[in-house]
Amino acid sequence: MTRDGTAGAAFGAAAVFLGAGVVAGAWPTGWAALLCALVCGALGATLLAVRRRATASGATAEVRDAAPGLAEKDVNTARPGRSSLVAAAVVWVLALLAGGVWALTAGDDDTDDTEAAGKGPAKPSATASPSLDARPAVAWTVPPVGQVGDESVGHWGLGTAVVQGRIDGLFAYDAADGRIRWSVPAPTREALCAMTQDTEEGVGLIAYGRHDKPCATLLAVRASDGKVLWKRSIGGDGLTDNERPLAVGGTTAVDAEDGAVRARSTETGEQRWQRKPGKDCATLAVDADAGRTLLVEQCGKGVKLLALDTRTGARRWARDLPVESKATAAVVSVSPVVLAVDEADARGTHAFLGFDDKGAPTVTVPLSGPDGTLSAPDGVGDGDAHRPVVRDGLLVTLAERESMVPDNVVAYSLGDGRKAWSYHAESQTMALTAEPDGARVAVLENHGNGRITLLDRTTGKPGTRIEPDTGKPVAISIYPELVPVTGGHVVLNRILMHAEPAAFALR
Repeated sequence: MTRDGTAGAAFGAAAVFLGAGVVAGAWPTGWAALLCALVCGALGATLLAVRRRATASGATAEVRDAAPGLAEKDVNTARPGRSSLVAAAVVWVLALLAGGVWALTAGDDDTDDTEAAGKGPAKPSATASPSLDARPAVAWTVPPVGQVGDESVGHWGLGTAVVQGRIDGLFAYDAADGRIRWSVPAPTREALCAMTQDTEEGVGLIAYGRHDKPCATLLAVRASDGKVLWKRSIGGDGLTDNERPLAVGGTTAVDAEDGAVRARSTETGEQRWQRKPGKDCATLAVDADAGRTLLVEQCGKGVKLLALDTRTGARRWARDLPVESKATAAVVSVSPVVLAVDEADARGTHAFLGFDDKGAPTVTVPLSGPDGTLSAPDGVGDGDAHRPVVRDGLLVTLAERESMVPDNVVAYSLGDGRKAWSYHAESQTMALTAEPDGARVAVLENHGNGRITLLDRTTGKPGTRIEPDTGKPVAISIYPELVPVTGGHVVLNRILMHAEPAAFALR
């Protein structure tokens, strides 16, 4: 091989090597890549020029020897190395210019290269809104509390905090780090036995009771700081034995007591109204919002749904339900009106029932059918006890189809009762909640250490999945509760089985 061939091969190898590095993503890109290419080109051109000049010098000497009378200007025309040196100089100048531009823009390129190579996301601006971490993890845990079999009563989601009702009291965990913001400890030898499903106007209700005694001490708690606004003792047999004997609507607290349904001011505890059921009648369910209170009453073998004005107790309408035997019932939603009803007669009503604002029936969704056994509130139906999500004309709930545990999420139209969509999970579905944005539904799956899948509310299509890293494993008990908070989610373990944490956060 000639010297020119060797130089060209070296230059070509360098160019190919650099090109392969850029394509593979392991070598510099942008201005850095251009600078490297120009340097390689300049080196190659310089080497080539030196070689060609040496060759030309030898050729010139031979010419002089062969033709001593040849003019000097004719000899100089036989020196091809000069043009190569000029070309090399030009390439070096270009390389120096590229190096200067790269030095001025290096900071920007480094940031872009880091993100492009997946080495880490750019730091968010100070005004960026909270969002889920791209690498979800267990942010914090609350150690297990109590004895095996202890069951919590409920929770309130407050956005920046979550409140858990445990048998030893009411505890508010900060959503950011899990620290206890405030607590309302249960009195000695008393246990928390009931609480409202949520808060209204920043106030919720809880109740305490002693062992083998009625759940009969009622308290109103301000959710922002845990201050007890008032305390009342309930006579007789205390609160009725159903899933949710306490409700709050606007500034009115409603409870189903022994022998009556009473409404009190959430601010002072002063009674506003009461309703005593008729002879041989019992209150099966109660719930309220600021405008309407719903009562489900059973008298003999018949069941009636009543809508009352929450502020005054005045009756707005009543509707006989299609029930002819002993039944259990729960209010799934106050507005729109949705009930879950399950009666003793095997051929009777076992369904979600929908009604319009005047009490006219609108839809019936069987608790068991082609989509499996549907989950309903505690004590209603044969499926797992979970409260469905009612949002924008849809009823969304968990379902058991081919296994003994729910592994599907199913949505039904509250307009015609038809299935709108379904989602089949890879493992057991354990809890369901609506996201604050209203556009998604979150489902907790028993996958690994627990995984949250966000579903599109209108289509059921899965989107973001939030799964804890393996560096800090956690345990999920049976019947957990899932609560969306600012920047992530909190899982509350309702029943202590094997020393599971009382709560933990995923983000």
